Amino acid sequence: MKKIVALSVLFCLVVFSAGAQVPDLAKLDIVERSVPAGPVALVNGVAVEGRYFLEEYRRHLRNVMSLVADQNLTDEFRVHAGLTTLGELLREEILVQEASRRKIQVTSKDVETEYQEKLRAFSQYIEETSGEKVGEAQVLERARQSREEALDSIRRQLLAEKMAEELAKEKKLSVTDGEVKKFYDENPNFFQMPGSMHLNHILVVPKPSAAKADDKAWTKATEQIRHAKSRIEAGEQFAAVARSVSEAPDAEKGGDMGMLPVNLLPPFYVEAGQALKPKELSEPIRSQHGMHLIQLVDTESQHAISFEEARENIRAQLKASKMEEIVLEFCEPVINDTSKTQIFLQLDRNLAVTNKEATK
Repeated sequence: MKKIVALSVLFCLVVFSAGAQVPDLAKLDIVERSVPAGPVALVNGVAVEGRYFLEEYRRHLRNVMSLVADQNLTDEFRVHAGLTTLGELLREEILVQEASRRKIQVTSKDVETEYQEKLRAFSQYIEETSGEKVGEAQVLERARQSREEALDSIRRQLLAEKMAEELAKEKKLSVTDGEVKKFYDENPNFFQMPGSMHLNHILVVPKPSAAKADDKAWTKATEQIRHAKSRIEAGEQFAAVARSVSEAPDAEKGGDMGMLPVNLLPPFYVEAGQALKPKELSEPIRSQHGMHLIQLVDTESQHAISFEEARENIRAQLKASKMEEIVLEFCEPVINDTSKTQIFLQLDRNLAVTNKEATK
């Protein structure tokens, strides 16, 4: 279920560190050029800091750019993303303030539990995508945060979510069986299980890392992958070669990725796998993580998800949508009241100026 408020900057990887050089504003996008030196807004006198806005805005863009092929986002799209981000931060601040007024609290145990879960999930993601094992210190370093800052961010997120739940209870939010069935019947395209692939894979990371390797290191990694392929073609078991060569986290189990939906696999794996027959090996594949070799084991075709399988997920999604409406209804009067909320981020005006200059 999509969360109503999601401000967990613990996992924002691309942020400016305190010791980084001042960025060249001329090269920044229209939103980043518009961010003032101080807060982007005040809510009842409490600042929404520009640096938090930038972290969330960059996270938003990274999420979008990981899903689309065209990386050249327009100024209009960026402004829309900036306004969306600002709205999320304003609503979170309003919810946190209201939770404080009502003396709603979250325990330190709840915050620590959520922190550890996010830490575990992020560490696992890094291992699965790059083969690199990272601990708490490395995660915090990438996020440019102290542990205390990360915990405070999570505490605010949990408070906002708890306040949203309270508002939902007051409005007697419910989702009927009829609403669930109607959504299922009217949106058949949403309930198609994508095809799946069962792959084995080997990963070789050029030294010292994929990000820092030179051409010579990439050539060596490619040669290692080619040699691994030759060993398998000569009769060795893929699993045995993977255990001896692969630097992926699943090397110990022979590089077996299991049967996974294609939308959960790296696109370059899917593209290569679609060209293979079962048991066939790919050519060496280069990615931002290193050099790969994959073997197709089996595939499964797309199929429809039954109503019984989809029922609870639909209910959760409809509940989230209704809760979002309730939160908007509560927060918008505060945002629109200039005596309570002052906004210093003039995105629409800056976009108009940019468009005017472009037409000269």
